[in-house]
Amino acid sequence: MHHLRLLVASLLIFFVVGVAPAIAQEEMTGDNAPAVVIGDDSPSAEEDAWTFRFLVPSLLGGSGIALLGVALGYAVRIRGRYRVTP
Repeated sequence: MHHLRLLVASLLIFFVVGVAPAIAQEEMTGDNAPAVVIGDDSPSAEEDAWTFRFLVPSLLGGSGIALLGVALGYAVRIRGRYRVTP
């Protein structure tokens, strides 16, 4: 039964990776032109997206502060746990 499941899983992976993209391609019309022509009429964005402007810097700053806090907490715990005797 284990071999059957492995065979079915392998066939499904082969189908999804190999055959399905070929089926999903656009069909060409008789005169060798695409059936749907999509123009690039969208205006180009001059400003960065809000995620790049606000979310990325705040996440980077927050992760830097968290790393600094973890490093300091670890140093305090280690220094408090072990004592050097003369």
